[in-house]
This record gives sequence, C-alpha cells and structure tokens, in this order.
Amino acid sequence: MSRDRENLLSSAKQGGLGVRDMQSQDLKQVLAIELNAQASPWGRLSFEESLTKQHRCRVVEMNVECSMTAIVGYHVACQVVDELHILNVVAAPQFQGLGLGHMLMSDLIEIVEQTHCNRVFLEVRASNEVAQSLYAKWRFKQIALRKEYYRPTSVGQPREDALIFMRQT
Repeated sequence: MSRDRENLLSSAKQGGLGVRDMQSQDLKQVLAIELNAQASPWGRLSFEESLTKQHRCRVVEMNVECSMTAIVGYHVACQVVDELHILNVVAAPQFQGLGLGHMLMSDLIEIVEQTHCNRVFLEVRASNEVAQSLYAKWRFKQIALRKEYYRPTSVGQPREDALIFMRQT
C-alpha cells in the first residue's frame, strides 16, 4: 500500500477527514486532482464560475501532519428550483477505492435534504462503470442517454455517450 493511502486510512480512522466548503485558495489542489482524475478535466475558469455562482462546491480534506491538510476529493453541484444537478464528483486517483466517493455522495444527499430538493440529476461517461456502481448504491437510476456527449479522451477516438442518472427523494 502506498504511503498516501496509508495516511488516508490512518487519518480516516482518527477522524482526520472532513468535508467543508471549497474556497478559491483550494483551486490549485483541486485543479491538480482534476487534471489527474478526469478524462475531460474542467479548467480553472469552470471552478471559479461555480464558486462565483454560489454552486455547492465542497472539498474533502485530510489532516496530514503538523496541522497541515491536503484536499483528496471534491464535488460541485447546482440547485435549480427543487432539483440538484451534480456537475462534478472526484476523488484523487491515489485515494480511489477507499470510500471517498461515498463520503462525497453522503455530503451531496445532506445538501438535498437541507434544500428540500425533490430530484437529483447527474451525467456519467458510459465507460465509467465504477462511478455508475457508486451511483446505483446511492439509489440513482439511469433515465436517459445522451449520444456522443463527451469529447474523446484522445485523438482519433470517438465521442462518448453520457448516461443520465436521477434519484427521486
């Protein structure tokens, strides 16, 4: 097991993981994760706009050592009347498979309950079976398909379909 993963597990066991609102000073760490984790990463401007538009932007941070923290995951969602649209959910690649996705989804569902949203929507790449499995565990159901929605992940590859998921609250 890598040292990063050991630190996360140790930190989690000691209550050293927390979710809080994303701040503009977090964007350097968030962008580094985004570039390493996403097939079509958001740019800085997308995150800045989400913060400015007062979307629900949250980070998971881990206590590292000497009261220092590191961001290990985040989500961005926007409320439209009585619906929540999840725009981005990401765990840093070196920490995937350790429950951060569930922590992020739990935080999103708390937001849904606090805001009295009736439905939650998200899109996911058709090839991202790990994310689809996570969403299914959180009672999301596929309701539609957007053909050729995502840009290719590399030159010469076709565009990829998006699966639209919804959770009724």
